[in-house]
Amino acid sequence: MNLDTISHVVGLKSPEQVDGLLKPLRSVLNVGKENKLVTPLHASFPDFMLSEDRSKDLCCERGRRHAEMAKVCLELISKAKPQFNICGLPSSHLLDSEVEDLDVRISNSIAKGLPYACQHWPTHLGFAGHQDKFVGLVHDFFSSRLLLWMEIMNLTKQIHYGTAMIQSVKKWCSEQKAPEGLIKLVHDASQFVTVYANHPVSLSTPHIYVSMLPFWPPCRPVSAAYMPRTIGVIEPKGTAIARRRLALIATWKVSTWLIKSICLSADGRRLVAPTENSIEVYDTSTGESISSLTIERATGVHSVATSPDGTQVAFAKYRTAYIWNVVIKTRLPTRFPILHDGDVHIHALHADATSVSPLKGHTKEVTSIAFSPGGLHLASASWDKTVRVWDVQTGQTVGEPFKEHTSYVFSVRYSPDGSRLASASLDHSIQVRDVISGAKAPKPLTIHTPDPASIAFSPSGAFIASGSGDKAIRVYDARTGQIVLGPLEGHTDKANSVIFSPDSARLYSCSRDGTVRIWDVQDLGAAHTLPIVPALSSAVYCIRYSHTGQRLVSGSEDGTLHVWNVKTGELVMEPLRGHQETVLSVDYSHSNAYIASSSLDGTLRIWDALSGEDIHGPIKGHSAAVPANMGCHQRSTDRRALQSTRIHVITSVDFSPNEQQLAFSYGHDSDLGNSEGPVDGAIRVVDRFTGDTVVGPIDAHGFISSIEFSSDGMRLVSGSYDKPVRIWDVQTGKQLVACGEDDGGTHGDDSDSNDDRAHGNYVFSVAFSPNGRYVASGSFDETMCIWDAENGNLMFGPLKAHTSPVYCVKFSPDSSHVASCSEDGTIRFWSLASCEASVQDSMLTASDGGQQLAPNLERQTGSGSWSLGGVGWVVLHGHRVVWVPSDLRPRLTHPPEEFMIADRGCLILNLDGLDVGDKWQDCYRPSHDAFT
Repeated sequence: MNLDTISHVVGLKSPEQVDGLLKPLRSVLNVGKENKLVTPLHASFPDFMLSEDRSKDLCCERGRRHAEMAKVCLELISKAKPQFNICGLPSSHLLDSEVEDLDVRISNSIAKGLPYACQHWPTHLGFAGHQDKFVGLVHDFFSSRLLLWMEIMNLTKQIHYGTAMIQSVKKWCSEQKAPEGLIKLVHDASQFVTVYANHPVSLSTPHIYVSMLPFWPPCRPVSAAYMPRTIGVIEPKGTAIARRRLALIATWKVSTWLIKSICLSADGRRLVAPTENSIEVYDTSTGESISSLTIERATGVHSVATSPDGTQVAFAKYRTAYIWNVVIKTRLPTRFPILHDGDVHIHALHADATSVSPLKGHTKEVTSIAFSPGGLHLASASWDKTVRVWDVQTGQTVGEPFKEHTSYVFSVRYSPDGSRLASASLDHSIQVRDVISGAKAPKPLTIHTPDPASIAFSPSGAFIASGSGDKAIRVYDARTGQIVLGPLEGHTDKANSVIFSPDSARLYSCSRDGTVRIWDVQDLGAAHTLPIVPALSSAVYCIRYSHTGQRLVSGSEDGTLHVWNVKTGELVMEPLRGHQETVLSVDYSHSNAYIASSSLDGTLRIWDALSGEDIHGPIKGHSAAVPANMGCHQRSTDRRALQSTRIHVITSVDFSPNEQQLAFSYGHDSDLGNSEGPVDGAIRVVDRFTGDTVVGPIDAHGFISSIEFSSDGMRLVSGSYDKPVRIWDVQTGKQLVACGEDDGGTHGDDSDSNDDRAHGNYVFSVAFSPNGRYVASGSFDETMCIWDAENGNLMFGPLKAHTSPVYCVKFSPDSSHVASCSEDGTIRFWSLASCEASVQDSMLTASDGGQQLAPNLERQTGSGSWSLGGVGWVVLHGHRVVWVPSDLRPRLTHPPEEFMIADRGCLILNLDGLDVGDKWQDCYRPSHDAFT
C-alpha cells in the first residue's frame, strides 16, 4: 500500500501522519519517492515479525491482524457514500468510456482506501482463519453491498479479478461451515460477477442494475436479495424465463478469425487458443492473455495441445507440426516434418523415447488423434469413416478398425480410465466403445446435429460433451446416452471444440464465431427440476395454417410434426411421430379434418387432425424425396396423385385455388450442384385433369425453390436462388413484378433502389397473402421480407429475428399475420398491423422533393421499434436501453413480431416506462441499514 491508502484504511488524518509514524522503521521499510509505496527492504523483516519464536512480544499475529484488516475493509465498503451510483454516472445509455469526466468522477467519489478494501478484503478474510463473528459481516456484504462493490471494481477496472476473490470467500464459508443459505448466496454472487465481468454489459457500470439484475433468474439468491430494491427496470416476460438453464458464464472474444481448437493446462489455470495472427495463453480466472506467440508460424493455426506440465504447446498448420516452449519464450518453435493425408506420426520429445512414424492405414485425411491415459495407445479418426487404435511403441494397429460410422469421423477421445473410446461423426452419431473387449457400447449416443465437430469426456468419465454445427453445446450421460444438459446456446457459428475443466465445474468451447465461451456445469450430477416441455427440438422445415387460422402444423428435421394453437403458442397434442427423416411439407385438408405430410424418407402420411392418429401411412411409391431446401409444397384436396418424368427435378408444386390447374417448377439435375454450368429453372402450369400445358415453360432465370398461386388464381409468385422474388401472369406467362430489382420490376416513380434492403442470399420460400396485397419471402440470409404484390416495393423488412436460414413462410387465412420457420428450430409470428403501424410512425421525408422511403424496420423510430445489436444491446432511438444475455437472444421476439414458438420458450420485452437513460438513478433503492 502507499501512504495515502494506509491513511484511509487505518483511519489516520493524512499520508504525512503515516509517513511520520513510519520514520522509526526506515531501517527495515522503504517509502517510494514518487509513488509513496511502502515495502520491506528485505524479506527477512516480515519473516521475523510473523515468527513468535524470533520476535517474541513484538510478534505480529497473522490471523488476528488479517481479521482486523478484513473488518476494516468491510467497514469502509459499508460506510461508502452513496451506496448506489457512487460516481454519479449521468446516463445508462452511455458506456463508461463515453463519460467525458469519468476519471475526475472516480477520483472525487471513490475514497482512496476503497479500491484497496474492495480488492483485498477476501484475502484478509482467508488468512484470518476461523472467525465466527465474520459470518454476519460476510452475509451483510453479499446481501447488501455486492452491487456497490461491483460498481467500484468495474470503474477501477478490476472486475475481472472479482470471480477469484468471491471464490476464495466461498471456500472460507465452506471451511467455516457457514449456513447453507450464505454458501448458496456466495456461489450465486460468484456466477453473477463472472457473467457480468466476461460480457459486453460490463462496459457500462449502470447496467449492473439496468440489465444484469433484471435478467438474473428470479429464483436465485442474488435476485431475492436485490430485485425488491429496484423500480422501473425491465421485466422480461415469456416462457423463456421459466425454462432458462443459466449455464453460460463467460464469453471471450479472442479472434476475428474462426477458432478450431483450444486446450487447457493440467491444472486448469491456463487456456491456449489460436487467433488469426498468434497463439495466446489465457489466465482462466481473468480471461487475460499472459503469453503470446506472434511469429509468422503462429498465424492460421488449426490445432493446439499442451504438455502435461504446461511448459510446452504443440500446434499444427498446413500439414506441419511445431512445439513452442512457453517458459523459454525467446526460443523459436521446433518444427516437425510435413505430414501426408492418412499418415499418423509419433515424435519422441525425450532421449529415452522412440519416434514411430509414419503409421499407415487410413486412406483419407486424419482429423483427430488422442493418446490413451496410460500412453500406450493412440486412437485416430479419419475422413475414411474409421477409427483406428495404434500401439505407440511398435506403430502397429491394435485390433481391427472401428467401422460403425457411415460418414466422416471428426473427433475421437478416450475416457479418463482408458476403458472407453468415443468418436463423433458427420453421420449424426457419437459412438462409445469398450476398447478392452472391442465391443460397441450397447447404446451409442445419437446427435441430431448435422456436423458434430468435437467431443470430450468429463474428468470422472460420467459425461460426454459435444460441440456441433448447429452452434450448440450438449452434455450426455456417457453410460445411457441421455442428454443431461443442453442444447446450450450462445455461439453464433459452428462449435469446433469442447473441453472440461479438471474439477468438472466448467466446460470450455470455441467456435467459428471467434469466441471462447465458458459454461457452468458443476451441477451435472444433480437432478434438475426444469419444466419438461414437449416442443421443437430441431430445425423446422415447413409450416401450414389450418383453414380456420386457429392452428398451425409444422414439420421438423427429426421427422416429427407438431400442431400448435396460434393464439397461445401451445401444443394442441403430442408430437406426431412416424417419419424416419426430415419432414419436407405439410398441409391441412379443406375440412381441417386431416393433415398430410411428406418426408425425406420417401413416404407420405395422413393424420387425423384432432387425435393425431396416423390414418394412412406410410404411403410409399417414391424412390426419393424432394430436397429439403426446395421450399414448401402442397397437395390436392382430393388426394389425386401427381406423376412426373425423371428428366427434370421438380422443386415445388402448387394447386390453383379452384384446383383446375397445377403449377410446378423444375430444373435440370445439374442445377442441384452436379455441374459447373449455369443454373436454369422453369415454371409450367398444366391442366390438372388432362396434363396439357396451359402456360409455359416460363423461363425463371434461376433455380426455382418455391412457387404459390394468388388467392384469385391469376398470379403466381416464385422464389429462386438468384435472389429476386418474381410475380407472373398465369394466363400469359409474362413477368409482372420482380421484387427488389430495378431492372424488369415495376416499382413506381417514387421508388428508390431496394437492393440494399432485399435478400442477400437464396430465397427458399414465398407466399401470397390471401387478400392479394402482399408477398412474403424467406431466405438463406436468415431474414424475411414482405413485398407489395402490385409494384414489388419492399414494404417491411428485411425482418431479422431468426438466427439460421428461413425455410418456409405462410400467411394466416385472414392475412393478419405471417408465420416463418427456420433451421434455428423456431416458428415466429409477425403481425402485419404492427408492421403497418410502425411504418406510419417511421416514414421519413427525404430532402429531395419530399420523397417518401419505405423503411427497414431496424431503422424505425416508433415507440415499439427497436433493434438488437450484435453484442446484445437493445437500441431504441439510437440509445442503448438494455443488454440481453446471449443465451436468451435466440428466444427474443423482435418488433413487429408478436410471439414465437421454440423449445426454450420466447422472451418478450416491454420498453415502456423504464427508468433508463438519465432517469436510471431512480431505478434502485439501496439498503441504509447501519453496519453491525
